[in-house]
Amino acid sequence: MRSWLRIIGLVILGMVAGVGLGLYLGWVAWPTEFTDANPGVMQESYQRDYVMMVATAYALDHNLADARKRIAGLGENSSETLLSYTINLILLPGADVTAIRRLVELSADLGLYSPAMDLYLTDPTVEPNNGE
Repeated sequence: MRSWLRIIGLVILGMVAGVGLGLYLGWVAWPTEFTDANPGVMQESYQRDYVMMVATAYALDHNLADARKRIAGLGENSSETLLSYTINLILLPGADVTAIRRLVELSADLGLYSPAMDLYLTDPTVEPNNGE
């Protein structure tokens, strides 16, 4: 009976040592480092933030080539992602009008269009009511 307890104790000690060593190696010694990850692998909420940052940068520098390249980094459906986010923001009550205008400008300059964008493509002095 005593030898069984000793064996069980050694197995438990080995498992604890293995888990501890694995955690040390994975988190301290050789942690995973992501570099040059493309925006297409980000979660949807981060992709929306990324699209907004691209639209803001485009509003400042009007460099369409850079904006097109950045949006293309979202993957195969990059145009659909941009247009979908733009339309969703237009339809969101109380959304930031400046953000909407930036997204609409970028979308239109990239050749994307939706009738929901019409109000924002016209006179910039008109304040849309966003369905309120």
